[in-house]
Amino acid sequence: MGTCVTESAANPQVGLDHAPMSRPQWMAVSVAIMIYGLDGYDAGSISFAAPGMTAEWGLTPDTLGWVLSMELIGMGLGSLLFGNLADRYGRRSTILGCQFIMLLGMTGAAMAADVVQLSAMRVLTGFGIGGMLPAIAAIVAEHSNQRQRSLMLSLMFIGYPLGLVLGGMFARSLIQTSHWSSVFTFGAVITAIALPLVWATVPESVAWLTRKQPRNALARMNAVLRRFGHPPVAALPPVAIAASGGLGRGVAILRPPLARVTILLTLAYVAHVTCLYFILKWIPQLVVGLGYTATDGADVLLWTMIGATAAGPLFAVATRVSSVRDATLISLAGSTISVWLFTRIDTDPSLLKAMGALAGLLMTAAAIGFYSLLATAYPAELRAGGIGFGIGVGRAGASLGPALAGILFASGFLLPQVGLFMGTGCLLSLILILVLGKQPASAAPD
Repeated sequence: MGTCVTESAANPQVGLDHAPMSRPQWMAVSVAIMIYGLDGYDAGSISFAAPGMTAEWGLTPDTLGWVLSMELIGMGLGSLLFGNLADRYGRRSTILGCQFIMLLGMTGAAMAADVVQLSAMRVLTGFGIGGMLPAIAAIVAEHSNQRQRSLMLSLMFIGYPLGLVLGGMFARSLIQTSHWSSVFTFGAVITAIALPLVWATVPESVAWLTRKQPRNALARMNAVLRRFGHPPVAALPPVAIAASGGLGRGVAILRPPLARVTILLTLAYVAHVTCLYFILKWIPQLVVGLGYTATDGADVLLWTMIGATAAGPLFAVATRVSSVRDATLISLAGSTISVWLFTRIDTDPSLLKAMGALAGLLMTAAAIGFYSLLATAYPAELRAGGIGFGIGVGRAGASLGPALAGILFASGFLLPQVGLFMGTGCLLSLILILVLGKQPASAAPD
């Protein structure tokens, strides 16, 4: 494209939406997706470390359950806080800040001398991980053109389990030859490498600069436009004035007629991810408890995440022949059964891997369904707040999963009994969606 200055003050994001993506745009989106994959590894690293950590420190099941939950608490808080910061201070700044927090957390976890220090570092790591999702989702959407946007966002969500699979292959080798803390060291190293890569390749989004117009916004916007192969603009477009303040918008999702939608969808999501994170966090330790090695536990977790990676494309196919709601209900029903079956297998590692992959597929498909249900439950002006609230509270509530399972194990319940109880979370989620009905957004038209 030419380099002449565009005289119009029209929104330059429109030009990015309709033009083919340039190579720097593809690079920025690809790096952002890669960073979200790094989130997946950092979140899952504690699961690979759990068997060695438990053996070395003599952790009881209830203590281990709380340790496994720590970064989930941080993730919930990070989602709620950093979603707002990404809108206020910028997507790029938030991503870099969250990466730095994750680097501190992973480094501290590798150096932790006891369970208290490790728990604190996992909360810190989760804080960064939780803040990364809204910022990366925004940067991927806003750096993509209209034609590629849905595909790029789908790849982003697949990147999370894929990052755990690829990183987990290294973690599997590390726990065979090194101390369990090496899985955190590896995470810290790749996070440190990724920081300058993001700094160099991921600029602030034109959409955010257009809407917020911070100091030097015009110069910063034109620098991004030139990098992406678009002509600079002579002036900033006028800023639209919101009809109501941010606090009013946030409270609106908890007032009629949206309160029922918000409460039921959020509770359903909490019930589901409580079961999901029980499986993801406890798998290696459960497999070791059945008499297998830590490497076998890592293998079962890897196969579970391979199933999770396939969930995105398969769920997309399912929604071509049924509604998102129906596909989510089917996934939740399958998740309930797969968890119950998984916790009753104790004689065949290959069967454990297969059932883990099935559980990962179905439970991740249901989670994707919740993202879609939340996105369609609110009018446009409340959509981001509604999604952020549901996911943030859901992630915080997910900390109940690993912790509750640990308490049940410590109380003398056996794995099949714990699996029956935890799998009921997906069943409760299914019931809540049925209670909600088929038209959650009918009270709040766009």
